[in-house]
Amino acid sequence: MRKYLVSLLILGLGPGLLYGSGLNVLILRRAPEVHFSFWQPYTVFSEGKARASLTVQDRLTAKTVAGGVALFVSKSANEHPQKLGVFSAAVEIKPAAAQPATAENRPLPQFVTFHQPTYGGDITYSGPLTLFAKNGVNVVESVALEEYVTQVVNCELGGEKTLAALKAQSVLVRTFALYITQLRLLALEKGNQNWAYFQLFATPVDQAYNCRKRANDREPPNALVRQAVKETADEVLLKNNKLARVQYNTCAAQPLPKGVICQETMMEMARQGKSYQEILSFFRPESCF
Repeated sequence: MRKYLVSLLILGLGPGLLYGSGLNVLILRRAPEVHFSFWQPYTVFSEGKARASLTVQDRLTAKTVAGGVALFVSKSANEHPQKLGVFSAAVEIKPAAAQPATAENRPLPQFVTFHQPTYGGDITYSGPLTLFAKNGVNVVESVALEEYVTQVVNCELGGEKTLAALKAQSVLVRTFALYITQLRLLALEKGNQNWAYFQLFATPVDQAYNCRKRANDREPPNALVRQAVKETADEVLLKNNKLARVQYNTCAAQPLPKGVICQETMMEMARQGKSYQEILSFFRPESCF
């Protein structure tokens, strides 16, 4: 295991579709309509042009119509919405200005909340967001790699009390995310347009990034989760100097396919005093450390 040149890995593979060293994650798929509220002023872009400015009082509704995504804005749930337009190209929603950092040197909650009943109600995302029409409204979040890892670890092992298990999970999450992103960006370069707007699903199709722990911020990542991610920042598993293909699951998902790492075993080893390096070596002795 070693630190990897994450930004070079991601940016070197795609045609400029990613924001910095972030990941594009599909957080909502094929919704008939989506309702957004805001933490701060935002700007709506399409085809590189600013189309509208939004304030914290605005409510934005996106629907699919013939020709693309239709956007409507209102000041309250009871006000008749005004139509901003129909956009055939992808729509981007970005903060109008950067937010100051908190005392923990993390950005303040800065983006949107939208109603998502399947995940327990209103969920807050940090964005930027991209909307595109394909059998409904699809919403993609561009999220920094380490924040993505933090949220997935929180979904997977948020209640775990051993730092070593959380560190091992952090390395697995990061490795999987970069491995899958790399594969899909390569497919995009070869003409597979399925990955033009996103490269990761926010569900266990890939990794659980959308989960009930995020709903209304009731169970945000705790200090131990954030410590585990921070202390393993940029660390991944390599095989033959390339990202290793890793999979993990709960032991309850029996029988586990060959090569799938059992999370309960990871936690038990951590409680026995094993380091996260020892845990990962146990499961993946062929990987580079």
